[in-house]
Amino acid sequence: MNSIHLKPTQKFITFSKYNLVVHQDAQKALLIWHQFRPRIASINMASLDDYYRPPLRLVSKPNGAYYFFNEFRRIDRILTEEVSLRQPCLITAESLQDIKRLAWCEVLSLSRFNGVDHPMLFKAIYQNSPKQLICELMGVNRLTVASYCQFAGISQSAYEYQQCKVANDEAMLGLPKNLNWMDTSYGSH
Repeated sequence: MNSIHLKPTQKFITFSKYNLVVHQDAQKALLIWHQFRPRIASINMASLDDYYRPPLRLVSKPNGAYYFFNEFRRIDRILTEEVSLRQPCLITAESLQDIKRLAWCEVLSLSRFNGVDHPMLFKAIYQNSPKQLICELMGVNRLTVASYCQFAGISQSAYEYQQCKVANDEAMLGLPKNLNWMDTSYGSH
């Protein structure tokens, strides 16, 4: 029987791109989060004392690095803006179910932001996520457009309008379907 440490270890760690790695069970969720994350200004936490920053939950790797699996916005900020600052961390035992659950919670939380492309987010979730886990997190029996709309707090007609608007906008972009204008002779100069 494996010995499992139920009490997390507390540490202060200064991170770099070499000692902080996404957990393999959270990679798909992180990719979708990066694709749909809202572009909002972040709060500058650099002036906070180390002890008052919220702790990150991490899992240790054998080579001295750490896996992250949630708090994607905060990790992004740490790796871009707070590289030289010590971060409070809770190093926990690896629980694959909880890692997947927390990672996909990050993706589902995107449905609550203004300006998110709901049809594309739903499509990404539907194609890439573990369906049973998503249904459990959303509190639904089946992952459908209707259940997603109810969870996201939008009407299905708003979802369909957004879907049609994106399709119409894409049709208007690019070259016209009739390219006869390219054969036009402008005469010699």
